[in-house]
Amino acid sequence: MRFDELHVSFRGTWLERCVMRLHTELARRAVRHRPHAWLSEEWFSPTGIPGFAIPFYLAHPRLMRLERAQMGTVEGGTVSECMAIMRHEAGHAIQTAYRLHTRPDWRRVFGKTTTPYPDRYRPDRRSRRFVRHLPHWYAQSHPDEDFAETFAVWLRPRAAWRRTYVRWPVALAKLEYVDALMRELAGRRPPVAARRPYLPLRDIHRTLDAHYAARRRHYHRPLAFERRGWLPL
Repeated sequence: MRFDELHVSFRGTWLERCVMRLHTELARRAVRHRPHAWLSEEWFSPTGIPGFAIPFYLAHPRLMRLERAQMGTVEGGTVSECMAIMRHEAGHAIQTAYRLHTRPDWRRVFGKTTTPYPDRYRPDRRSRRFVRHLPHWYAQSHPDEDFAETFAVWLRPRAAWRRTYVRWPVALAKLEYVDALMRELAGRRPPVAARRPYLPLRDIHRTLDAHYAARRRHYHRPLAFERRGWLPL
């Protein structure tokens, strides 16, 4: 079966409730932009599009069972994990919507968004310069991921991040910056508001078999690196 033959949607499902919950969290923080979401092959927020894709398998229990059988896990398969990833992806969407990476102050705090993504990275597990939100110390992998992770921690209700990171001065300074930045942008219309999807299921014509064969090659091969502290992106 090809992706464009699946005919699944997250409308009326638990995923839609998660998206609505995310929008509520943004509204409570006076963030005007509401990232749009669509189904695709995996989680991602495309360059230039202020929204994010949700992996197809979360839209149906049978597809979630297939994902677990093929990959051994279901990323985002619970409400709490799904919300954590959505907050992270919302950070990417907000960065795009308000072109935050073009601001000199943003670059001073997080770095240049043009920094190439590494094929793999070796995180410093003892570092207190980065927040910890998604697994594998993901904030250390790239400036964009550093911002998205920091934004996700800032957005999560009842996070108490000032108390949590009180002994992590660099990470706390990033959170304080995001807090001040979002206050500055409160209620402001974003300059980038396009709501088109990128690679929705209807435009993907390869088979599920080819998809999983490629993913197994991509994720299973780096396991030897992970034992030495290297993590695949």
